[in-house]
Amino acid sequence: MSKPQTMLHYQNSQYTRVMNLKYKSKYKRLKRQIKNFVFENASLCDEVAQVQADLASAREERRYLIKRLMRYEGVDCLEQQQIEQDHSVPQQKGPGKVPSSAPKKRGPKKRATPLQSQEKIDRRYKPRDKVTLDASGRPMYPINLCNILIHSPGEIIPINPNFHSNNWIYPVGYVATRIYAHPKDPQRKCVYTCKILNNAGMPQFQIIPDNDLDSVFFGETANICHKGLLETLQRTLADVVQLPLQVQGEKFFGLANPTVKSLLQMDPGYTQCSNFKGFIEVTDTNSTENLSLLEDKDPTMSFDALQTLIAVSTYHNMPEVKDEPPDELLEFK
Repeated sequence: MSKPQTMLHYQNSQYTRVMNLKYKSKYKRLKRQIKNFVFENASLCDEVAQVQADLASAREERRYLIKRLMRYEGVDCLEQQQIEQDHSVPQQKGPGKVPSSAPKKRGPKKRATPLQSQEKIDRRYKPRDKVTLDASGRPMYPINLCNILIHSPGEIIPINPNFHSNNWIYPVGYVATRIYAHPKDPQRKCVYTCKILNNAGMPQFQIIPDNDLDSVFFGETANICHKGLLETLQRTLADVVQLPLQVQGEKFFGLANPTVKSLLQMDPGYTQCSNFKGFIEVTDTNSTENLSLLEDKDPTMSFDALQTLIAVSTYHNMPEVKDEPPDELLEFK
């Protein structure tokens, strides 16, 4: 081998050795970084698991506190009170009382006028809508109104026309809770918190399910929130029942309740709303929101009515089981 070739071979070997050392140092540095990333990832996973456990325990504590609160405020006793009223037996006549000997007049029964039937409906809800007043004559909150609980009536802003329309007033700070079906499990009860907030001069309506804080329905109108809730329930119940998309946002928030209307009329700003013409009356049959429908029978408002609709639809959708033919028909002669 000649001398130039020997020098070239020596230079190549030196270059290879230098490059190997360089790549070896890079390899060690990358290995060290990967090891650090593995430990950091493990610590982050442990921290995420701990946070998830804390969230689960917080949800359980919140659910327990909500049940205690609703039991304390009397919401859970509504069904029991209704059952006791339905099963109450009228008092029998005493032995000293002589029944009237006058015969009862028989004839065609008189049909009750719409006004009389409406009075019966109002009388039905009257015992539930009692408002407790303090020493100064102001209502004490929360107020239990049938199947909705009013925590705060809010404050009317008359100078902003966005917070009232021709037939509705949207007080800022209004808070109410209602029991309805869970958006992901319609056969399970869920406490919804309905709020009206001031978002840069525009009303923001919120429907917040307590058992699933990720599924919050909000919008510029109450109908948008209620429609989003009904659409979510409809997607969940797509294979079971066709839920009627009867959007009644103000009614779901409780703004259509006569007691809430009376509370809003006590606000000093009630008479200063320029665009407000008056609330929609229950006897108004031309209303597109069908306010005459009782909440107890409305599946878009009442949890029990929705469960009844689901049960009836499930029963009708069950396939008919036919009897098997007798063995004699299957025997070939």
